[in-house]
Amino acid sequence: MKLKHYFLLLVVGIVLLAVIAIVGTFRSHQTLYYIAEVFAVVLLVYLWHFYRKTIRPYDTLIGGVELVKDLDLTTRLAPSGQHETDVIVHTFNELLSRLRSEHLKLEEQYTFLNLLIEASPMGVIQCDLDGNVTSMNPAARRMLSPTVEETMRSLPLEQTTTVRIPGEPQLFRISHLSFLDRGYRHPFFLIESLTSEVRLAEKAAYERVIRMIAHEVNNSVAGLISQGEAVERLTALSAFVTRFAEVVKIPQPQFLLCDLSEEVEACQPFLENLCTQAHVSISFRLTDDAIPVHLDSVLFQQVLINIVKNAVESITEKGTATASEGASIVVQVKKTAANPSKGEGGASLVVTDNGHGIPPSVASHLFTPFFSTKPQGQGLGLLLIRDVLTAHHCTFSLLTDPNDGLTRFTILFPTKMDKPSS
Repeated sequence: MKLKHYFLLLVVGIVLLAVIAIVGTFRSHQTLYYIAEVFAVVLLVYLWHFYRKTIRPYDTLIGGVELVKDLDLTTRLAPSGQHETDVIVHTFNELLSRLRSEHLKLEEQYTFLNLLIEASPMGVIQCDLDGNVTSMNPAARRMLSPTVEETMRSLPLEQTTTVRIPGEPQLFRISHLSFLDRGYRHPFFLIESLTSEVRLAEKAAYERVIRMIAHEVNNSVAGLISQGEAVERLTALSAFVTRFAEVVKIPQPQFLLCDLSEEVEACQPFLENLCTQAHVSISFRLTDDAIPVHLDSVLFQQVLINIVKNAVESITEKGTATASEGASIVVQVKKTAANPSKGEGGASLVVTDNGHGIPPSVASHLFTPFFSTKPQGQGLGLLLIRDVLTAHHCTFSLLTDPNDGLTRFTILFPTKMDKPSS
């Protein structure tokens, strides 16, 4: 029986009870009084049955609504036996099944998207509607620096720019983009590392140019030297070009597990002699405990010599071959706290000097091929250092601290002690 039929019977019963009560009151018929009493009892029983058919299914539906509020999409409502209520229950259960299916689908997509963003080599920084950073993936944490943050703050929406980190060979492309969701535009940043691509493009370009120049110059010089014309000048010109050619002949590193302090100590006599000639004092702060790193000893020592040589030239007064009083260089090897998020391990080498320092305008051009501030400089020293340290997967920087005025060349070795890939 449908719910409206139960309701009509209830209305009819109440009307009959009222009629019997009125008639019995006016005529004082005892029989009608008893009939009214019996009918009232029957009506009470009927009301209880009506309650079971109406209120209890209603409570069941309310319970289902509470399940949806609690996001419990696995529970289903049982049929009540009442036609109208069972139609609602059946529809409700179907909606729950669809909601659960859509919820699982969206959850899978959300999980997949999160995993994709977390594993992406591109930095992704999400912002709220006010532009405040809400989250970032591991790649963004590795790339983030004061220079990148400053660029992000000044970058207009829907614009893209490139930025080079001062004192480092890092080059990034930063994009300030947005997407539309529910009528609101949500901003976010993408950070791409262009360092390796630009470095390979630069290397391919300068290798080709250098080889072409070296080939042509050496062929011409060889012929003129054999004729004895301007031998000294031509020999110097040949050596000049040969130095360029040597930059593109850096061999692939042959990695061995070495003690970083011992490698520095092996270079100590040569470095001391180099500094003594320029009247620069040099001191070494090495550790007694072994600091194991994978490196190519020959290439590493060549890098260290170039770093100290650059520091000596920075200290030396312009136009002279000697340094001012108190000039010093400190070579320090130490264990540091590992930072896996940036690929930095527990070993570092820092070369500190109190020379003239690096102006901010120059810092942004360091490690650029053939860039040099020296009148006769060729820009090869930092180029060689960059290529060798990059092949060792090291993080490195060359900066002058504005607080103490000291210039530090810092090298951080990779976190993993596994042999780096060549």
